[in-house]
Amino acid sequence: MKDYEYLDKGLSDKGLKEYYGWILILVAAIIGSVLYANKMFTLVDVNEDLAKLSGDIFLKYIFIVVAVERAAAVFVGMLRSQNKTDWSVRIRRINEILQKDDPSIELLKQVYARERRLTSKLEEKEVIGKIDDVPKNGGIQDYVGFLTSVKYAYEFQRARYDSVSSKYVARTVFFVGIVLATFGISLFQDLLQNMNLVSAMDEELKKNMLLENGLAWQSGLLRFADILVTGGLLGGGSAALNSIANKVSEFLNKQ
Repeated sequence: MKDYEYLDKGLSDKGLKEYYGWILILVAAIIGSVLYANKMFTLVDVNEDLAKLSGDIFLKYIFIVVAVERAAAVFVGMLRSQNKTDWSVRIRRINEILQKDDPSIELLKQVYARERRLTSKLEEKEVIGKIDDVPKNGGIQDYVGFLTSVKYAYEFQRARYDSVSSKYVARTVFFVGIVLATFGISLFQDLLQNMNLVSAMDEELKKNMLLENGLAWQSGLLRFADILVTGGLLGGGSAALNSIANKVSEFLNKQ
């Protein structure tokens, strides 16, 4: 796919059916209200000591996120760092020529021949766009212009390469975050008082099978939401947690 074919991708909200989301939210709210009205669901309380424990909770998750993030970056770097080095070397050797005050025409021709061989292969694979050749009787400025265009193309490819690597790291961190949440890391457990609704209920209440099933559903749905939220929090990386911490600090300072 050519660069210009996806430059406007995501710039328009045409075709988005936002009302589907609102319908699902409304249906979920109605179901929850009906189940609560029939005493099949119970309310969940926020931890009373949340303000005191917020610092410890934040440190707990920041340590987990940093560890997972660094591990993911190392694994991705092991697979992709060599190619990034190749792009950097190409850019550096062109810069060395372009930074010379008065490069000779012979030197520029040698560098041009080397880069022309490489860019021809990249153009065939549609990795970079077409770069015009230097005319037969081209002067120093023609060669400098060619090498400058090549440098810009290389820099763009290196930036794209970094972007793809960051995407791989983010996906890996998100996947690991979901796995950790599935196997027991629980944000809701730190924030809420009565996550284990079914096990905490009185035995007399459990005799009502309908009530027991309703509470089991509520507990299961809470844990499902807990896994998604905890996994999303961990998957957001340390930058997301730092942003949350800054917003919380700003809010507390205003109080």
